[in-house]
Amino acid sequence: MQKNTGIPKAFFRFPTQIVHFVGLPVFFLLFLLVFRPAGIMEFLDAGGVYLEFNVTILATILLLVLVGTRLAFYFLRNKMEPSLLSYAGWCLAEVFIFAAFGAMYMALITLGREQYSFFWALPRCLIDFFGVLVLPYLLIEMGTMIYALNRAVEEPVGDDNLIRFKDSNQKLKLAVAASSLLYVEANENYVNIVYLDGESVKKYQLRSSMKRLEEMLHKQGLQRCQRAFFVNPAHITVLRKDSAGFVFADLDTPGTPPIPVSKTYYDSLAALL
Repeated sequence: MQKNTGIPKAFFRFPTQIVHFVGLPVFFLLFLLVFRPAGIMEFLDAGGVYLEFNVTILATILLLVLVGTRLAFYFLRNKMEPSLLSYAGWCLAEVFIFAAFGAMYMALITLGREQYSFFWALPRCLIDFFGVLVLPYLLIEMGTMIYALNRAVEEPVGDDNLIRFKDSNQKLKLAVAASSLLYVEANENYVNIVYLDGESVKKYQLRSSMKRLEEMLHKQGLQRCQRAFFVNPAHITVLRKDSAGFVFADLDTPGTPPIPVSKTYYDSLAALL
């Protein structure tokens, strides 16, 4: 999950965006043409052109709006940490943008008729379009949440207490027993994962950020000891200060370098030893 209040990464997947910008316009089009709610259809029939044409144009506008907003959501996924509330705000903003463009269209086709101005059409579009789209939005978001929960059940941390490292696209790249993990080091757009494989020390470079891994590492007992390092306290033999006054953690595995420990994290780390 993202580090905060509960948006699963399934919401950021590209297939999820496709479901939005294909499913919502299709639902909008079919719902209006099949059920033909009287109030909405009377409003959309304004302008003296074919009703079905207006509905099709509005469904196309919705498609274009959602392609733009959902691609933005996808490409900004590494920079956003939305809560459920802010994600709901994103969805409402999509409806508002659609309503604004829809009102522009309705004002255009009724050009010269004062009662069908943009500012008259906008509140009608907001109310009518939200009423039509609230159900498919809820179905898509509930389906995405159910998918995310099922994935969480299918990939639990097992009895072997594995830490599962995934890249920024949520593909599993490495699974390591928590007891074998020595330390994790940030390295620009990557993290270096150093662990024991039998008697050997191995290093795996994962394309991810320390920020994405922080919550998981804490849950597995690793501790931040410096801005760029998480260390496994179980493998620390001593915390020592060098001649320049800098503190380092020596590990119990030959060949591993001393891990720097900043003053900010020294007390909390020392309390675990």
